[in-house]
Amino acid sequence: MRPIKNLFIRALAILMIFCIIPVTGCGLFYDFDHNNNTQNNIYEEVIIDESGLDKDTFQEEDTNIDVGIEGSDTDDIVDESSGGNPEGDSNNNTGYKVEEVIDGDTIVLLGGERIRFIGMNTPEEGMYFYAEARDVLKIMILGKEVWLEKDVSEYDQYGRKLRYVYHGDIFVNLEMVKRGFANTFTYPPDVKYTEQFLEAERYARENDIGLWESSKIDTVSIEIFFNAQGNDNENINGEFVILENIGSEILDTSGWTIKDSGTKIFQFDSYKFNPGNRIILFSGEGKDRREDDEWYMFWDSPRPVWNNDHDTLYLRDREGLLVEIYNY
Repeated sequence: MRPIKNLFIRALAILMIFCIIPVTGCGLFYDFDHNNNTQNNIYEEVIIDESGLDKDTFQEEDTNIDVGIEGSDTDDIVDESSGGNPEGDSNNNTGYKVEEVIDGDTIVLLGGERIRFIGMNTPEEGMYFYAEARDVLKIMILGKEVWLEKDVSEYDQYGRKLRYVYHGDIFVNLEMVKRGFANTFTYPPDVKYTEQFLEAERYARENDIGLWESSKIDTVSIEIFFNAQGNDNENINGEFVILENIGSEILDTSGWTIKDSGTKIFQFDSYKFNPGNRIILFSGEGKDRREDDEWYMFWDSPRPVWNNDHDTLYLRDREGLLVEIYNY
């Protein structure tokens, strides 16, 4: 019996060898390199349709706006405060998670650091398109990882870090301007992408997107006297804006607003703005009054409103729609 048993064992061993060889040849026992697997890089963006409503995702359209980066390559995006390394470089996955969106241009990172977006400005609370700008920024980056780029300044006067913000391949600051949720806000010395922001704003304005949706009122002309004689701070009423009704209908100014490129806003009371009449709005203090065909109004600002070198005036109706824009 023992020889027969030994013969059976040897036959079984030979049979196992013939089974193992083809299996190993098929790679069953290979150690696959999972790093060689390819995956599609899909990132979330936001698009605005003609009604200004946000969609969850969209395919980015080419508007020929060069933001100075290609994809996630950040070799030239350097944060001077971090020893020459980008803050949250997407190549080394050391980004920052967005914990809260305050409004359309301010966020809070995990850990409590507040970030103010550079180069753009969104509506303040209570103003037209405030909620839309805030909500679309939430869709873009809330709870997600972003990385940051410094320009020149470290903080603003409120202690917020001033940064350009990126999520994946999206330059978030620029996207907010291009989609009509923000206007360009140039504040030296942080002007690295000024031309790109201006181009993005032109794109939004030409397409009547978001903030740039036009009012039906189109009969108001604007002129700004922005450079007061002498020291601007000592002659605040030396700068003023003149509005003229060049149409044939009486306009009610109730709820109208004038805003500069930053955060200064003047809201009108209800006045009868007759054809051919002018409204002269002084930046400083005074008592509103009417003389003949002219209204004299006062912003009561403690400081000059209009920059001497460049600024933008936005005139909006009570619905928040754009009546007129004046650049210089």
